[in-house]
Amino acid sequence: MNVLKTLATGTAMLLAGLSPAVAQTSYEGEQVTLLINYGAGGSTDVEGRLIANHLGKHIPGNPDIIVQNMPGGGGNIGSNYLGTSAKADGMTVGFFTWNPIDQIIDAPGLMIKYNDFDFVAGISQPTIFYMRKDVAPGVEAPEDLLKTEGFKAGTLSPTIHQTVRTRLALDLLEVPYTLVSGYKGLKDIATAVLQDEVQLSNGSLTSYSSAIIPLLIEPEVATPLFHFDVEKDGEFSADPLLDQYDTVTFLDLYRAKHGADAVPAGENWEALRLINNIMEAMYRSVFMPPNSPDGAVETMRAAFQALSEDPDFIADYAKTVGIEPRMTVGATGQQIINELGDLSPEFVDGFTAYVNQ
Repeated sequence: MNVLKTLATGTAMLLAGLSPAVAQTSYEGEQVTLLINYGAGGSTDVEGRLIANHLGKHIPGNPDIIVQNMPGGGGNIGSNYLGTSAKADGMTVGFFTWNPIDQIIDAPGLMIKYNDFDFVAGISQPTIFYMRKDVAPGVEAPEDLLKTEGFKAGTLSPTIHQTVRTRLALDLLEVPYTLVSGYKGLKDIATAVLQDEVQLSNGSLTSYSSAIIPLLIEPEVATPLFHFDVEKDGEFSADPLLDQYDTVTFLDLYRAKHGADAVPAGENWEALRLINNIMEAMYRSVFMPPNSPDGAVETMRAAFQALSEDPDFIADYAKTVGIEPRMTVGATGQQIINELGDLSPEFVDGFTAYVNQ
């Protein structure tokens, strides 16, 4: 199986629309719980509450939407609850920053496979790297990262996509670094950068615009570095959502070191492409418990489709996050999730060994 080709095809299919018609469910007089797998005040919570403020009016019967935070375990506590304990009655919806890496490496902390959930929607969320300016010999432009001779990179839990993508990117750029993982949240890492405990990190655009820019970029403590390229049909380009932000792409930096036409090769590059293609399509994902009623799943998919076209929601999201939402909705989104259970044993073994180093 060509993993990357299949994922790219699935991503394109996400835009094709909803699955064949199924009778929708009325939620009149009901209360829907939006389960968020990170703590209050973080970037996942901020986006989840924006959705909760607007989603009810797009669901038949206009139910109340209440938010329940269930943080811990790198997001796995909330994921495990939705997959193993929440009732599959259509009344609980998970809004997650999810971590496909835990499924690929069969991490013990994840008790449910993501492809067992009912997929509802995904929201694209670019990732931006940044670095303290005072790292020797000085970091005033993205290319200066390549001249550094050692620094500490701050990340979340060791197996989360934020950590693994940081490692893969820095290893491919061949810059020396020490990994400091285990921070509880992106704001904690930004504070650690401010205090010079670590010097480089990255965050989702929500975190970057709300916390990192005012704390580190505007006071000129840190320099924006790069974001990951968007891949389509084997071609790479800058993420159009980030036109207003002062960053280059990962491949721009790689080519600054290796030549204008250079493209990485090898297992680390294939792993980075795989994770990027998944996370850039659905950094935040909306799931319902396994075996939820078909009518409830289709109702929620239709509600998120309507939400993606709601001018009030779009305006609120853009004001808070800094970009308009890029949402993918539909049953075909399940196809991308399902591919996680169909990776080759050779890839899984090599990737697992890398992650567990």
